[in-house]
Amino acid sequence: MDPTVTFYQTLSGTSFTLLGLWFGVMQFAHGNWRSDPDRHAATLHLALKFFLPGVLGLASMLGTTAGDNGLVWRATFAIGGAIGLVESLRYLLRTGRARVPGRRLAVLDPLLYALVVAAAFVPAGTLAISPLQIEGIVTGLLFITGLCGVWLAFAERASESTTTTTTAATSTPASPGSPMPPPGPAGVAAAAPTGPPVPHAAPTGPPIPRTTPGGPPLPRPEPRPEQMRNFPPREDPRTS
Repeated sequence: MDPTVTFYQTLSGTSFTLLGLWFGVMQFAHGNWRSDPDRHAATLHLALKFFLPGVLGLASMLGTTAGDNGLVWRATFAIGGAIGLVESLRYLLRTGRARVPGRRLAVLDPLLYALVVAAAFVPAGTLAISPLQIEGIVTGLLFITGLCGVWLAFAERASESTTTTTTAATSTPASPGSPMPPPGPAGVAAAAPTGPPVPHAAPTGPPIPRTTPGGPPLPRPEPRPEQMRNFPPREDPRTS
């Protein structure tokens, strides 16, 4: 098998694999890659460095077997390089001096995409290597710069301000006037007891005197009917 075809097969498979891994990195990387406009633009810019080499690699394999003197792969590389050139220039103008990982490395991207377009129009036999090999070198460099950008994004640490804010939010106690959180299972009030009322115990202590100081004895209270049913009658000592 032609080494050029083997190279493009490997490049296409690896590019599409890392494209999926790059979107996975965005789920865990610090720095608001999905909410900040500049970092979101960097996300799409790096994704194009994996998407275009994969598509161009597939087109190169199709062009080498079609027998049309390279018309398919030349047209595909010219269109793909032009798309990458426009996108890279817009990315550099949009981000400006934004502090995004890999921003300085992106300065090389317009030059590499321009070489992709230019190599598509090089006639065969002009140089010591074939035009398809030139395209392989340039697209390989694009792939490497994209891989470096993914590594920088994954290795980025959280800023000190973000760490301080998160620590303060988790360690500051609630103020006295702040509403309390709803009670959990441990804070649920106990239900009122059900069933017949529990009788109170009889008071204990010395008997209450039935006489007033310096006066006649107080009359004995007559027992109530319910008390007559519970206790036997007592004899009156005055009648005995």
